[in-house]
Order: sequence, then C-alpha cells, then structure tokens
Amino acid sequence: MRPIEVKIPEGSLLSAPFPAPVGGYTETILRMVDVIFAAAAQAAPERVVANAYGTINALSISGKRANGQPWVMFSFYGGGHGGSIEGDGLNHGNAPISTATIPPMEILEAAYPVMFKQWALRPDSAGAGMHRGGMGATYEIEVLEESATAFLFGERGRFAPKGAAGGGDAALNVFSYQQADGWHSPPMASKMVGIKLERGQSVRLDTPGGGGYGPAAQRPAADVARDVAGGLINAEKATEAYGPAWKEVTP
Repeated sequence: MRPIEVKIPEGSLLSAPFPAPVGGYTETILRMVDVIFAAAAQAAPERVVANAYGTINALSISGKRANGQPWVMFSFYGGGHGGSIEGDGLNHGNAPISTATIPPMEILEAAYPVMFKQWALRPDSAGAGMHRGGMGATYEIEVLEESATAFLFGERGRFAPKGAAGGGDAALNVFSYQQADGWHSPPMASKMVGIKLERGQSVRLDTPGGGGYGPAAQRPAADVARDVAGGLINAEKATEAYGPAWKEVTP
C-alpha cells in the first residue's frame, strides 16, 4: 500500500492541453490499468492479474416514439476479468474502474423501445492459462420503434486483452449491426456513429473475456473438461489450447 509517484509528460496523450480534442476517458483509464499491471508482471507476476476486457462499449441508441417523444438509451456493457495466481477470472464482470454496475436487461427493456434477443456468456472468449480469464458476453439488441440511430465508442477491437505470466490473450471485441442487406462491422472495429436502424433490426456486441494467467499446460484437465461440458469453450479449441488430456476426465 506504499504510495507511488506518477509522472505524466505535458502534451502527451494522458495530459492533452486545450484545445486538443479528447473524449472517452474511460477507455484510456482502462488501458492504463492494463499498462501498469503488465509492467508490474515483469517484476512480480505473482502479484498481478491479467488484463480485463478493457472497454465499457459505450453504446447509445436513440429515436422517437410513435407519439413523437424522443428517447435515448445510453448504457455500458461487461466482459471478462483477468485470471490471477488465485484462480480464474470473473465471468461477465463490470469495468474495474468504478462502482457503476451494468443496468439489468429488464430495466432497459422497460424504459426503452428495445428488446434484448441475447444476453449471454460468450463462448471461447477467455484467454487460456493455468487459470483462464473470465468469459466475455454477447448482447443483441433489437429496435422496436419505426427507426433509431446508434453510435458506439469501444476499444479492444484490434488488440486483445493480454494474458500474464505465460497466459493466453482473450478474444477481440466485436461489434456488428444489421441492415437490409445483412450484418455489417464498422471499419474502425468498435467505433462508429450515425448507424441507421429500422424496426426489427439489431446491434450486437461480443465483448472480450479476460486474459489467462500462467501456462495453459498447467491447467488441470478436470477444469478444462468442466468448461467444455458447460459450453464455455469449444471442444476443438480446448484441445488446441490445453491438449487432449481433458477428454479422459469426467467433469
């Protein structure tokens, strides 16, 4: 618990002077958490956790109701936390930077003209390791009014959450949205504005899991078999990451 001094050069990304355009500070904070823990892992890997999912996926969907009343649904979404020397990472957790919690699906559906077609753990999203990362999540949200507009500001669409102490990386963040000709993904992976949606069309978030901790070869076969039986990891990918020994275990 000893204090440390943080030195941030003026004019850098973390100390941008006016009038530099800035925004999405939550994503920057989450990345700095990852940077600090990754640096500490090189000196004391037993005292760190692997990267968490690393983005709040700030998604807004807005429009007008049939009576002309405007509505705006702005929310953030969860993902997996990193594994550690103590055990597997937390499945579908909140961002590790505040006490804010993910709004319940029932509250969002009651307040806004949307329907969640999926709200589930995302298989194969965690980093492999002696202690695997937590699982990310899948959210699919359908618009119930005549039209709506969406925007997303997220991260981890290009660079996955990293493992620690030899653990594997988690899955990338994936955002997609539905149009008349099918599903599309933004050119910037997890950032886009001005997405036009019609009634019955959806947006979908497949959020990252957490990074794994320690070499995957050291994970007990029984734990791998349990994850496969629970649908958290595909059998083929389990064999690829952990070897075939899990097949001989009854979970």
